[in-house]
Amino acid sequence: MKIINLVIIVLFNFIGAYLSYQWCYSIIIRKHHRLPPELYYLICYGLCYFCFILISIFLLNKIKRPMVLVIFGVLIGIIIPAMPPIVQMLVMEDTNKFAFNLDFIMGMLGITSMITLNFIIYPAILLCCHYFIGGIQKISSKLALKQ
Repeated sequence: MKIINLVIIVLFNFIGAYLSYQWCYSIIIRKHHRLPPELYYLICYGLCYFCFILISIFLLNKIKRPMVLVIFGVLIGIIIPAMPPIVQMLVMEDTNKFAFNLDFIMGMLGITSMITLNFIIYPAILLCCHYFIGGIQKISSKLALKQ
């Protein structure tokens, strides 16, 4: 049963990643040629969704109430996509006074999460996984009772 749950979580996260990527890169970012090439963006996005998969496994094992999953999903959907630009800004570039401005960092957080729509897609992924896994568990328990 654990393998089926893991497959469901990975499948729904891949679907969500594809939808979010299509929305963000194909519709918005491709139009602006000054932004990173598609390969770099895809690597960054893949890392974000790898984090989403790991967090999904943890959340779906610990939290059983759908509303709490939605609240955590919105918060995580806002924070995770904004981490690569903030880390790059704080670590890789020259440290200047502008990089440690909290208003600028919060602005970057808001812009990245608004563009990718992960604050909507990720809670939907969590809910789909929750109800799908719950449905499979009910069906398997009914089949076990009939045997």
